[in-house]
Amino acid sequence: MKKTINLMIVGLLTAFLMQCGGGKKLSPSELNNLSTQDRIAYLQEQSNKNPDDLEVKKQLYKSYLDIKMDAQAAKVMEDIIKADPSQADIQFEYGELQYNQGNQRAAYQAFLNVMNSGSGSFYKEKIAQYVSGNYLVQRVTNSPADEGFPSFSPDGTKLVFQKFNGQDWDIVQYDLASQTEQMLVQGPGDDESPVYSPSGAALAFTSTADDHRPVESKVKVREIKTIQLNDQFKANLTQSVSDDWLPRFSNDGQQMIFVSERSDLRKVGYLNKQSDLFIMESDGDFQRRLTKSDANEGGACFSADDKRIFFHSNKNRGQYDIFTIKPDGSQMMTVVDHPANDVNPACSPDGNYIAFVTDRDGNYEIYRSRVDGSIAERLTFNNAIDGSPAYSPDGSILAFHSNRDGNYNIFVINLGYATSEMSSADLISRLEELTR
Repeated sequence: MKKTINLMIVGLLTAFLMQCGGGKKLSPSELNNLSTQDRIAYLQEQSNKNPDDLEVKKQLYKSYLDIKMDAQAAKVMEDIIKADPSQADIQFEYGELQYNQGNQRAAYQAFLNVMNSGSGSFYKEKIAQYVSGNYLVQRVTNSPADEGFPSFSPDGTKLVFQKFNGQDWDIVQYDLASQTEQMLVQGPGDDESPVYSPSGAALAFTSTADDHRPVESKVKVREIKTIQLNDQFKANLTQSVSDDWLPRFSNDGQQMIFVSERSDLRKVGYLNKQSDLFIMESDGDFQRRLTKSDANEGGACFSADDKRIFFHSNKNRGQYDIFTIKPDGSQMMTVVDHPANDVNPACSPDGNYIAFVTDRDGNYEIYRSRVDGSIAERLTFNNAIDGSPAYSPDGSILAFHSNRDGNYNIFVINLGYATSEMSSADLISRLEELTR
């Protein structure tokens, strides 16, 4: 239908051009009195006669935009930019057009051109909204090794995350002030998904170190362990000969939620195993199953007051939504219900928000919403995979991992730093990253 309408418009324009046949130049008032289609025909004729007249071309592309002929408008804009790259207003509008059409790389290049022009400061706040949403995104690590699943220390001065050493995953601690790393867990097998205890005295993590079978690492059984940071004493909390992973402490330190496949006794491949949520005391005692649906549950965390648990599940329509449940397994409710996949919730320390990962924009980005799922706000804007958000203790920062530069590194979203406050130099640096 759209193609038919465009063909009709082109036909009308051609007929008008034939009628005009080189007629007189119209005054601004006469031009405004024309229909949009007739105005386009006239402007196209004038542009053909005077290809260096950029004002005519500006009127032409705006007229194309009026009737949603974006491709034709973009071509005219490109002609203007090629003739005069200093046209910051055209560069900006061209960037907006490309962004809305999903051509983010072309959009970021146009925005970068604007910021490098003499008019950059005028457009800074407008461009920042397209680059980082409302908040500043900053890189923490810049290692050639993959790093992921960050978690803040209770005092907010350190991050702990998993790091690939070329053969398996280790766990490192990163001091934010000194920007130095300390190896915390290293050895055979994969050590993953670390999280500090609320006191900061210990870490809980997932490990395959006890599975000595001569099989690929991806099929080895994961168990949950803790390590005391003062003396490096390790303890196994689960020994179920099935996959147990993603431990998360309650905020009072008394309990721990985790994901397990131990209830699925079917003889199927590991990719087809069903996962459920389990809860236990923080020393591993009294392990019990919370969810019992014929679906996959995971990505669980406690609410700020420990009265609810947030998690993702594909129990509704096959795609993943965010749910909440009480620690006794009652009152399960859907919180975020969207046709896309919404996973891995993290609850803010003040109890007002949940951050989560969603592919509703075509790739995985970080969002946050109210704890009831309302007022969803996009926090990251990138074509790469952004995942595993984790709040700082004061709630002002979200750490996450992203492969936006080719491999996975750790980044943070500064929720206390609006992009309207971002310096021009910071914004230019961010655009340069996005256009590499």
